[in-house]
Amino acid sequence: MKVTCNIIKDVLPLYLENMLSDDSCVMVEEHIEQCRECKIYLDEMKNFNKIPVDTNTSPLLKIKSTLRKKKIQTSLLSMMFSIMVLVITISFLTAPEYIPYSEESVTINEIGNGSILAIFDDTVYGYNISSYPTENNTGYVYHITTWNSIWNRNIKKSNVNNTILNPNGENVASVYYYQTDGSEDILIYGKDINPGGGIITLPRLFLSYYSLIAIVLATICGSIMLLFRRNREVIKFIMKLFFLPVSYLLGQLIIKGFTTSSYTATRDFYAILLIMIPLYIAFLAAVNLIRECKSKKI
Repeated sequence: MKVTCNIIKDVLPLYLENMLSDDSCVMVEEHIEQCRECKIYLDEMKNFNKIPVDTNTSPLLKIKSTLRKKKIQTSLLSMMFSIMVLVITISFLTAPEYIPYSEESVTINEIGNGSILAIFDDTVYGYNISSYPTENNTGYVYHITTWNSIWNRNIKKSNVNNTILNPNGENVASVYYYQTDGSEDILIYGKDINPGGGIITLPRLFLSYYSLIAIVLATICGSIMLLFRRNREVIKFIMKLFFLPVSYLLGQLIIKGFTTSSYTATRDFYAILLIMIPLYIAFLAAVNLIRECKSKKI
């Protein structure tokens, strides 16, 4: 039987892998010495098996860096939303629920040396006290209210301790109880500084000023982005500023709703900030993820 080129080409892969018998190897080698076509074919197979190693790893490193960055942004986004949910939950559970006045909720007693003691009922878990001097500077007027909360009633049941209103010995002219419902304050100790009535403790309004400032800043940033909508660098920079007032307004909406007045304005302001910060970071992370997704599609 004559050994043809087709037969040699069929066994060349086995020849390269040293899987032929000695007689078959001799047959292949003798044929290749005489056949130029099969020799070229063998050389091509040898070169094909020698795959060059690309030592340039920069594309792989770039892909790895992009994946790591995306993973960090996604983790950051999830973390910020978790923090916001935690803050919202704590704010809701610890929100003061003001107690209407009763003789059992708080009583005022003199304990000697001019000290005035406020004694609270077991249902009271917190209180707010403010004071100011009388018009003739003969003493101080105190306004007091009490509250409890879901947290104190069901999770951490710790009643407040009784407190001395004038630890420095100042004269207590009168003590009023306010109920945060718009009704007149109730005199519970001392002389009425306004016998005609009409003393009402109003909620603080500085949160409304902050909200107004945030609305103005958001409007200015939105106008600038509209004017420079074709300038990507300006849009990118202004957008970071735009999310600051927007985050504050969303925090205000979450904590207080559409009401800006508050009897615990300082507490509410800190709660708004605790919502605003992770919300702002989440906005930036979300924008970066959206941009990366769009760039991949392009």
